[in-house]
Amino acid sequence: SDRWKAPFVPAHPYLLTRDEIDRFFTAALHLEAQSPWRWQAVAFFTLMHSCGLRTGEARALRTAAVDLRSGHLDIICAKGNRSRRLPLTAQVIDVLAACNRVSRDQFPSRETFFVSAAGNPVTAAAVGVNFNRIWDQAELPRPVHGPRPRPYDFRHHFAYANIERWMTQGKDVSALLPYLSRYMGHAGFE
Repeated sequence: SDRWKAPFVPAHPYLLTRDEIDRFFTAALHLEAQSPWRWQAVAFFTLMHSCGLRTGEARALRTAAVDLRSGHLDIICAKGNRSRRLPLTAQVIDVLAACNRVSRDQFPSRETFFVSAAGNPVTAAAVGVNFNRIWDQAELPRPVHGPRPRPYDFRHHFAYANIERWMTQGKDVSALLPYLSRYMGHAGFE
């Protein structure tokens, strides 16, 4: 019965500041972990921050879907069974290549780009645990009230940063929103 179902409470975005992002990635470079997250954290969260990936898309990313030579990655059958090809900047390619070198040496037969210590795909829980570990290692504050930072907020920041940049450049944001929507894998413009 619906009477016994918990209500859906949508999470509210935590808008990351540039200082928080800088401090987060500085801490991620020096993550104290005894798992592949030690070398994967920067690459994982870079994809969310710089490409606007969903957490699940980064977790499910297949090694075969990452083409560092051509500079793109393919998101296959993501939310709503939609797929898309995303171009990568030289800086993102460098970050992914560094991660891939170490992962390939440690886990030569891995199927997903990001793996656990057992060589399996990373779990949603591991993403949250490591995000929080990095956040704390960076000595970033945690709000007592209101939205709290989560990995998904990198995706929100990606959308916000693009819209803000277009506004600053005087571009027609309304005309560009459908492109952003498609790039991020949204079902519709809304």
